[in-house]
Amino acid sequence: MKKKSNNFEELISDLNLVKQYFYENINKLETPVKVYTHLDSDGIASGAILGKALFRDNIPFQITVLKQLELEEIDKLSKENDQSNCFFLFSDFGSGQYLDLQNKLNNPFIILDHHLPQGIGNKEEKNLIKDIYEKTHQWHINPYFYGVDGSLEISGAGISYFFTKSLNEGNIDLSIIALIGAIGDIQNQGQNKSFIGLNSLILKDAKNSNLIEIVNDINLSPIKPLNEALAYSSEIHLPGLSGDPNKSLKFLKNLGILIENSNGITKSLMDLNQEEKQKLTSALIEYGSIKSNINPNDMIKKLIINRYLLKNEVIGSDLYEINEFSNLLNACGRTNNASIGIAIAMGDRKNSYTQAQKNLEDYKKMLVNALSWIKDGNIIKEKEYIQYFYGEDMIPENIVGTVCSMLIFDESGTIKKNKPILGYAKRNDSDEYKISARAHKSIVKKGVNLSKVIREALVRSNLKSLGGGHPPAAGTKVPICKIEEFLENCDQTIKKQLNQKN
Repeated sequence: MKKKSNNFEELISDLNLVKQYFYENINKLETPVKVYTHLDSDGIASGAILGKALFRDNIPFQITVLKQLELEEIDKLSKENDQSNCFFLFSDFGSGQYLDLQNKLNNPFIILDHHLPQGIGNKEEKNLIKDIYEKTHQWHINPYFYGVDGSLEISGAGISYFFTKSLNEGNIDLSIIALIGAIGDIQNQGQNKSFIGLNSLILKDAKNSNLIEIVNDINLSPIKPLNEALAYSSEIHLPGLSGDPNKSLKFLKNLGILIENSNGITKSLMDLNQEEKQKLTSALIEYGSIKSNINPNDMIKKLIINRYLLKNEVIGSDLYEINEFSNLLNACGRTNNASIGIAIAMGDRKNSYTQAQKNLEDYKKMLVNALSWIKDGNIIKEKEYIQYFYGEDMIPENIVGTVCSMLIFDESGTIKKNKPILGYAKRNDSDEYKISARAHKSIVKKGVNLSKVIREALVRSNLKSLGGGHPPAAGTKVPICKIEEFLENCDQTIKKQLNQKN
């Protein structure tokens, strides 16, 4: 515990150094601070945190959301800004490209990221990580520098939050946006879906500021119609109910739960009283034990989770519960409306929120159609150590990673959990595929590291694209003509990883 405490103190000390570097450079600015961030919910939350803090400090800024921070984008930044005195803030990416940024940008910049740094295959390469830290920590904040796992213990939004809190303690209210980013990266991996590591310290800030309430609840969407929440749960698979909202509705009615409220609208989980929730919990445990032969204790672990509710949001809205808030931001980013997500996370509750709800509806339809197409069309192909799919005209590049994540957490048996899943989709206006890879935690424990797999497969395929991420989730881009070679090299790299572990 002492070591962790010392590491956090070192992080705070380094944040003060980076803050000093920031203020020294922005005093010479000729243009607004240029914030670049990723398009997923963590990236949007990161950008919003930085934007809100800069706004409060009366510092002009401009936020740009990117699909990825690629070599071509870095070259573009270098050419566009070579003659101007501007300052860059990179959030939720940048560590995996720090050498290229350092080599190509003449402008000062700061990286606030939680991914493994460029050239690092896993968190055990401590000497290499220490070397990068010593060379870059004046302008580069990354959790791996402090022995913190960036895939589990803090997200890009969390790193951005700690930076803005170092600028001004008044930014403590942005802690809830950091948690929204963390849950978007599925970092609520502690007992009962709790936060661990540095995320738990951010949660403490939110609780101390009376911004968030934690309640025990059933692991279903709190705002969807209850029968749909049960039928389309990605984490609770019950034969005869999962995938079928009509049978789920009948199941609920047979329990004696009044399924409609006074105005005839189907109830959501939030509409149930405590007695009804207890009745539903008992029935689901019994159903899982009988139909799926699930141990009741295991069923309870799946069913009962921490629910995080935002006290200043409207009860029952898409913004009241942080997972639903995160889904809304992700939908904005994935439907090319990231600016709307940024506005909502910065506090807009008027026109942006209405538009975001439409984005969310469209996004959900895209995902439902994509998953149905995969499940019904025998789309998944296999090699010895990987499984993969091509999105064709059904899965665009902006959702292929989300689809891979949903397949990993899906309990219907569509994919095998003992092999990573790789999805690829044609990029717009390019002869390249966007690649997303995901691995179940059970095979990550056995030695699979997708960040390293992607990077090594790129080298084996003689490709110069940037790539990486975390052990359970990574991505890159690959020319269409190289896809078969790249997939084969991924297969062989995973084989090597598993053999080394054994």
